[in-house]
This record gives sequence, structure tokens and C-alpha cells, in this order.
Amino acid sequence: MEIALEVRNVFFRLGSRLIFLDLSFRLLRGEALFIVGGSGSGKSLLLRVCAGLIHPERGSVVFGGVDLGTASKKEVQDLRARIGFVFQDSALISNMAIYDNIALPLRYHKKWTEAQVRARVEEKMALFGVDRSLDWSLPALLSLEMRKRAALARALVLDPEFLLLDQPTDGLEREIAQDLSRILREYRRTTGASLLEVGSEYPHRGDYADRIGLLEGGRLSAQGTVEEMRSSMERERGKNSP
Repeated sequence: MEIALEVRNVFFRLGSRLIFLDLSFRLLRGEALFIVGGSGSGKSLLLRVCAGLIHPERGSVVFGGVDLGTASKKEVQDLRARIGFVFQDSALISNMAIYDNIALPLRYHKKWTEAQVRARVEEKMALFGVDRSLDWSLPALLSLEMRKRAALARALVLDPEFLLLDQPTDGLEREIAQDLSRILREYRRTTGASLLEVGSEYPHRGDYADRIGLLEGGRLSAQGTVEEMRSSMERERGKNSP
């Protein structure tokens, strides 16, 4: 099966602290991989490394057939037009209205008329339930839920073939999180998009993960299906219980 993303033997440090220690994994085309890690494990940094926003000390990242260590600026820019990224805490631009935040990738990567931009933005706002009365509101005026919805709308506004998601439903009520997960699952089903998500908790049964990886000690210490990883976790709990 075709590889969407390959991280090979990556080392990365912040100051004197080694974050990634010979980290390697693959994401297949059309697959959803969920990486679980504790606080300070480097989950958010990993997504930035994968997107080419920061570069590893050693090792390589090949994303969508593009080697980020040797790619030209044009190749990296073209790749980013194929990626939808939800940053931790949404990372909406604070002095830009919600509508313009969502429209930004289109205005940067596409040579569309404003009418075309508006049609696509309105489509994604409707898909993710972004309140249209908030079009010209700044992010600080929005609830956590609405910021999360707007961030997802922005990430999918280019109809990307790859999604990098940093805890996109963290802090939301279970019912709302399930609804957003359903939309992402349907997007994957209809487009064949590949998805890499990071979080601090195992996804629930029925979520869109095909595989789970456990990030600890600077590498993926375990990988498997949702059921395999949950069974392993329950066995470990049983061993440690009195």
C-alpha cells in the first residue's frame, strides 16, 4: 500500500532535552493513525516536524512523496496546500475575523475570485456548524467549541488529502466531540484522505482511528489497532492492580 508519510530515525532536542530518539513510523494512504502521549512527550512538536515547520536534528521526513530535508521552498509550499492542519488550541489568528481566518488558505494557495472563496468558506462553515452570525467576530469573542469548529473548517477548506490534527476536540462535551469525529470520518470515507492525530487519551471505540501509536521515551513504544492497544492497556492495568 502507498505510503503517505514516513518518519525515519528522527532525533530532535529542545535545549539539552532530547524529545525524539530515533523515532520512526509510517502513515499509509487513506489511513488514520492516532498517536497518544503524555504531557511533554512531544506530540505537538511531532506534527510540526511532519509538516516541515521545524526540522529534526537528524533523520528524515517524507510526506506526500516530498523529502522535507531536501525539498525546495516551492515544493514545500505546494505540499502544504495538500495538508489541513489543526494546531493545539486552534491557533486562529487573533486580529483576523473568523470568516477571514477560514478563507486564509484559499487566498494564499488559490487564485480564486472572492465569490469562489465565499462559496467554499460558507460550505465548510455549514459543514462544521460555525455560526454565520460570527463571520466578522474575532476569535477571542468565541466559545471554545466555536473556535474548535472554525479551526476544523479552516483545515478542510482546501479539501486536503492529508490531515494533521492536534487534539481537535479536546475540552469539548462528548456529544459535540462525537459529532465532529463523525464529520471527519465521513470526509475520510469520501475523499480517501490520510489522517494523523495526536492526543493525550486513547480514542473511543467507533472513532475514526485505524491504528494507535504510543509516544513515550522519544519514540513509538507500541503500535496496534484500537482494540489491540486497549486490550494491552487493560492487561497492564491488571498486572499493576493489587
